[in-house]
Amino acid sequence: MFENLTLVIVFITILWLGAYGFYLYTSRQQKDIVDDLERLNKKLDEAEKHD
Repeated sequence: MFENLTLVIVFITILWLGAYGFYLYTSRQQKDIVDDLERLNKKLDEAEKHD
């Protein structure tokens, strides 16, 4: 019985680690997108000043 319980615990742990890894990956992508948008807004503001 405890062999099955150990397998379930290992499976749940792997799922939680995968979910946490996915969260870290997507939050990093979101930060990169925000940085890109800020850079683009800055370029647009500079272009509008020159016109």
